[in-house]
Amino acid sequence: MTNAKLFALLLSLLLLLGLPLLGSPASAQGAWSYEATPTSPYSARPVEQYPPPSSAAQRASHRGYQGSFNLGVPIFLNADRNVVRPGVDLNGFGGFDMGYVVFGLGLGAMWTPINFYNIPGIDPGYDRRPMTRLYLAPEVRVQVPNNTRLLPYLGISFDANWWRVAESNVVCSGNFYYYCARVAVFRFTPGMTARVGLAIRVASGTYVDLGVKYSLTGPGSFFFQREQWVTPYVGMLFR
Repeated sequence: MTNAKLFALLLSLLLLLGLPLLGSPASAQGAWSYEATPTSPYSARPVEQYPPPSSAAQRASHRGYQGSFNLGVPIFLNADRNVVRPGVDLNGFGGFDMGYVVFGLGLGAMWTPINFYNIPGIDPGYDRRPMTRLYLAPEVRVQVPNNTRLLPYLGISFDANWWRVAESNVVCSGNFYYYCARVAVFRFTPGMTARVGLAIRVASGTYVDLGVKYSLTGPGSFFFQREQWVTPYVGMLFR
């Protein structure tokens, strides 16, 4: 066998072996390729999404200012209804609202009509005169924020009161009452007030305020004994 024939035979064998690989590029790529393994030992996870706080939680975490004003009718207890009549109480309140607790300060003025002509044994010529009360009242309130339109609350305040009766030299036939004042000046008495109320939301941040107050005061330099009264009221509250 000559060299030319031997070379031709080797070339034929190479072509027979190489054609299947050259004819299918995908198979050739698959034969020599491999799947890459992840380099990180941790699998990819989606970031966990936390739900937004509920409206009740948002109201409970409320921080801001609260203000209110109301009109009440004070009614003295253990008093002669023919002499001491129901009056008018104007009250304003402002404080810092922390959700469940409110710290604030109240200011007010109260007028109670006194029918002097109904006092037994009094000289004729006396008419109805008002008894005036001015007061300053630091207050703490506890309230219950919730998902409804209702906001119930309880409050307690310590009152600094100044009283005045615009009458003098009233003779009360031996009975001594606060309307038997002999000097028409403001006099101080310490006291306290407890209240229970219900605010009804009518718009965002606006409430109708309903409630009742129970107040008492020591004798101080005006009364002869401890006095107490209740005051139903209605007004507006903002928070």
